[in-house]
Amino acid sequence: MVVSAPPRGPRPAAPAAAKRPRRTRAHGLSWVPVSRRRIAFLRVAGALMALVLTVRLIQVTLLPGANYRNLAAQEGYSVVSVTPQRGSIFDAGGKVLAASEPRSTVVVDPVMIENPIDEAAKLSAILGIPKGVIRSEMLAQGQYVYVDHQISNALAQRVSAALGQLPGVYLVNEPATVRPNGAMAAAVIGNVSVWGQGQGGIEQQLNSAMSGKAGEELLSSDPSGSTLPGGTRILSAPVQGSNVTLTLDSALQLRTEEALSNEMVASQARAGVAIITNYKTGAVLAMANLVAGAPPNSNLLSGAVPTDQPQPRFSYTQQAPINMAVDYVYEPGSVAKIATFAAALRKGVITPGSELVVPDHIYLDGTLFHDAETHAPEVLDPQQILEQSSNVGTIMIASKLSPQTIDASFRNFGWGVPTGLNLPGESPGFLDPPAHWSGTAPGSVPIGQDEAVTPMQVLDSFNAIANGGVMATPRLVAKVGGKPTALSTRRVLPASVASVMTQLLSKVTNANGTAPAAAVPGFTISGKTGTASVPYGGGRPGYVPGGYMATFVGFSTNASVPLSAVVVLTEPRQLYGGLTSAKVFSQIMSYALYHTGAHVVATAPAAGTVALTSPVKVSTPAPFAGCRIFPHRFGASVLGTNCPAGAKLDSSSLLGIG
Repeated sequence: MVVSAPPRGPRPAAPAAAKRPRRTRAHGLSWVPVSRRRIAFLRVAGALMALVLTVRLIQVTLLPGANYRNLAAQEGYSVVSVTPQRGSIFDAGGKVLAASEPRSTVVVDPVMIENPIDEAAKLSAILGIPKGVIRSEMLAQGQYVYVDHQISNALAQRVSAALGQLPGVYLVNEPATVRPNGAMAAAVIGNVSVWGQGQGGIEQQLNSAMSGKAGEELLSSDPSGSTLPGGTRILSAPVQGSNVTLTLDSALQLRTEEALSNEMVASQARAGVAIITNYKTGAVLAMANLVAGAPPNSNLLSGAVPTDQPQPRFSYTQQAPINMAVDYVYEPGSVAKIATFAAALRKGVITPGSELVVPDHIYLDGTLFHDAETHAPEVLDPQQILEQSSNVGTIMIASKLSPQTIDASFRNFGWGVPTGLNLPGESPGFLDPPAHWSGTAPGSVPIGQDEAVTPMQVLDSFNAIANGGVMATPRLVAKVGGKPTALSTRRVLPASVASVMTQLLSKVTNANGTAPAAAVPGFTISGKTGTASVPYGGGRPGYVPGGYMATFVGFSTNASVPLSAVVVLTEPRQLYGGLTSAKVFSQIMSYALYHTGAHVVATAPAAGTVALTSPVKVSTPAPFAGCRIFPHRFGASVLGTNCPAGAKLDSSSLLGIG
């Protein structure tokens, strides 16, 4: 059966009372109902959200809070300094004296430490430092505390591998100074602080050149301070510091320190200085500074004069904390007599053949001056006065010179002014102006008691005589960064006077001289001894009983290599320079001449030189014998023995010119 569909057509309209109005969409989804309240809600919600976002955007972009400012400051790029490699120090032969080696130092930031007990234990196992010590550093105040300086590269690698387990622990670059020869010439070379700054000696003097120029790196880091991967960029590479070449000879320096140390122990001298130079170039080949190995008096270490307190016996020496060759001043004694003799020769007051009747003591302004040994009045020429180191004979020659002339002669030799080495702490010494001289100064100054000098100044003055009257400014630095330092000279004496002075000093090392122990087999040595009392410190007048400074200074006159040396011992038990310092001089000069390959060469007097003649020995005239003689210059007396009562003579008759 077939059922047919009802015909299509419009539905019949519902009754009017049953219909509700319904809104329909004009396009698509006409069947979805539309609510006015929903639309209003969405509009209000959207407006509020837009307002919140707008306010927030303004806050973030235009009005950032302190927290965001801090984060912004911590993020991004920062520029850090890169420490350059410090220059090295070499001796004259190219051997390393001091070199900078990369090292790491362990530091902690206590603020960043999370577990000080655990981290201290881990770090202690690597460094070998007690856990308690490390833990106390981790709990200290501040944000940068040192734990271990300049550790070995092997330890640094172990610490670096463990840093992931050690928050707040860091490795920083801190180069270390390495010295192949240990403490040799320590006061001359100096040190480098943990901050990379030179302290004392050459390290301080040339710190700027040796430090180099720091570089810069641009680092990208996160707020925690950690560098982001690939976030390092070099802005400027560091420039390595300049290398420095000194005039020192390592072998000669070691031998000098050894000889000086041996004599210090033998004579129980509390301190010692020995310097060797090339007197033509001023090059310092060795400069030794030693003090007693037992704790010496602290006044000596601080540069003050030693006291009269008894010192314990010692069996070894150690490097001095200061460079006493240029920092330590002392009254030099008879080595100062060259200033009086040089001035007298230039003024024509004496000639090599002059003869003087010299007693063994003299009173000036009520003060007794005497020779080292008692003797009857004797006739001496200038060479014999120096050979025997006669104080009275020197004072008699000085009586013919004005205080201004004597003072000018000292200053001409470089006393009272810096030597030119320009080392840190160098003292210019002290010379009292003639206007301030006391009544006894005309006697004490010419024999080396009323002035203060450094050992280097003493050697410089003799170098001028050895070099024909020309003084070469002393040099310790031969090259800086490969550039040679300049040689500086000045004339101190006429060549003829310097030649005569050399001859006058040539008998000091003979058997009848004051320093036969200073002789060097096969070579001729001209030089002078000096033995001076040690004054009290702290402004106390007078001198330490039994305390003496022993000096010998001299130079080779017939060697192919022009060498000179000075040795100064502080308070040796054998007080005379001819018995102690002279022995050290002989040892170090013998080795230096051998080490440098020196050989004997013929010498000839300089042009215009007045040759020394054998003095004519004359007996003391009867009226002079044992008489009291009043020098016209000083208004004081020269005392002899068995002087007839009331006998008076003019002192000019004592000085035979020509």
